[in-house]
Amino acid sequence: MNSNIKKEAVEMSIKGESIQSLYGYYLANTFLVNRRYQRKLVWTIEEKRSFIDSIIKGYPVPLVLLAEISSSTPKRLLEIIDGMQRLNAIVSFIEQEFDVNGEYFDLDTMADTKLLKDTGKLIQKQNVMNRTVCANLVRYQVPLSVYPETGKNHVDEVFRRLNSNGRHLSKQELRQAGAVSKFASIVRKLSSNIRGDSSASDVLNLSAMKNISITNRNLDYGINVSDIFWVKNNIITKENLRESKDEEIVANIVAWAALEKNTRSSSDILDQLYGLAQQEEASTDLSLANQVELQIQKINEEQLIANIQYVFDKLIEILTASGKTFNGLLFEERQARIPRYFQIVYLSLYELLIEQDREIVDIDKLVKTLDKAGDKTIKLSQGGGNWSAKEKQTAIDSLCGVIGRCFQKTKQNDPARNHWITRFENILMQSSTEQALYDFKIGLHSFDQENRTFNKTLFSKIIKTLAAMANTLPNSTGYCILGVADNPEASLKFEKFYKSKPKKFSNFYITGINDEAIKHHSDIDIYFGKLTQIIKSEPISPRDKDYISRNITSVKYFDKTVIILKLESDSQPSIYGGKYYVRHGTSVVEVPPENFADLFKRFA
Repeated sequence: MNSNIKKEAVEMSIKGESIQSLYGYYLANTFLVNRRYQRKLVWTIEEKRSFIDSIIKGYPVPLVLLAEISSSTPKRLLEIIDGMQRLNAIVSFIEQEFDVNGEYFDLDTMADTKLLKDTGKLIQKQNVMNRTVCANLVRYQVPLSVYPETGKNHVDEVFRRLNSNGRHLSKQELRQAGAVSKFASIVRKLSSNIRGDSSASDVLNLSAMKNISITNRNLDYGINVSDIFWVKNNIITKENLRESKDEEIVANIVAWAALEKNTRSSSDILDQLYGLAQQEEASTDLSLANQVELQIQKINEEQLIANIQYVFDKLIEILTASGKTFNGLLFEERQARIPRYFQIVYLSLYELLIEQDREIVDIDKLVKTLDKAGDKTIKLSQGGGNWSAKEKQTAIDSLCGVIGRCFQKTKQNDPARNHWITRFENILMQSSTEQALYDFKIGLHSFDQENRTFNKTLFSKIIKTLAAMANTLPNSTGYCILGVADNPEASLKFEKFYKSKPKKFSNFYITGINDEAIKHHSDIDIYFGKLTQIIKSEPISPRDKDYISRNITSVKYFDKTVIILKLESDSQPSIYGGKYYVRHGTSVVEVPPENFADLFKRFA
């Protein structure tokens, strides 16, 4: 152990902190979660109940480890190193998300929860737990250890050492924990994008994490584990997902795409790709980790992510057309473990769509060709954990030969730009953790049959909101999306007026602007053109006009077209109508002159 760690150990404070105090910290947004090394929020309701029951019965619970983060503001910030699932369980129980033995926490027990109840922010559920039991619970002293953070590398090392015995984290979680390589970053981004628990930034408040938590119930927040691509398609089990087996599949795909198809698959190879094990081939000058970094640098990180995600989108379209799960499409009888079959199908599509620059010309024929391909076409040995590159390539070549006639040379230069299924879903999920940077509108016409005029005032409000978003945080991007309802009431009004059913994703209803554009403007192109023209007359800076105009995009989400407007922060605040605005939550607030200095300092 080096001297720095010894020094930190002396300065570390260890004490008991009441649950009441911890909840106060939570409300003050004191707790931070760094997704670069923290595992997902995956405790089931049953696991949360068991933990709360232990507290109620007075049993000891494990230590919660926090790092005190240095900040330019006087606000205290504590990054959770170990104990995120436990802290979330405590907060979840207090905020009525689950019961213990059929009883809910009494919100009148604490001043904080009583105030939230009185203002309607928390609703008391029945049956109510005995007040004495609740009072004893909030007085319970949770063992807490806080040490001063001396840089992200130190936090990463503490996290790794804490979990290195393997009892807390799976092998893949340990590989990803604190890894800062381009390879690890791509795997982390793609995995969260596909699961649906992506966020705009790596560091979030604990209060935001529940919106992208993975749950085992139909709750009004988070992501139901049964709806996640891997589980929904019977590729891996729910338990496999909790152990990050999905990330192992993604890591193998990224390695194959980046390293020119010559990499076998095994646990040892994954360790090497993350730089955690010595490479076997002594004749190679570069380690496997260095090789993959070099190749990613050549391809470009963002391009590789776009390519891999594009192929996932095409696979989703194929499964949607088939009306079956991946498992159901490939096999007559459901198979228990099929990650290797998934890789063969995925990498065959990657070969045809990306490497050979082709596009699907007959999706119905492709579905028929893939039907029962796992039984008839794809031949794989049972084998153990070591999967040779030769067998993988042979299976890919064979499947490409069979399905290749369903493809033709593409006519598009950059297909990844025009397919947004996964990327659009990621934007929707990110909005639940960064509300100030996202806004949604169904459209720009009312549902009144008598009043068909275009609502220019509403569109101006959108541009003003984008300017406010750009001022809210430096180096950030604000989005406004037309064609999305973020509540069921608005969705029902749309459905009743246009006689068109929105497509639901999580808590969002994708209405699209198709119906509005056709009803009021003949077609989508005219509607889109009208918006680009109006932007030119808005009272914003030439730079912001240019940015919004160049980046306004219409994207296809299944059969719905949505329009995305965005504005990125500049080196100085954005102005609208001679005034400065910022966004607090979902409200646009004017910045008074006396606060101009602070606003400009933010962008210095």
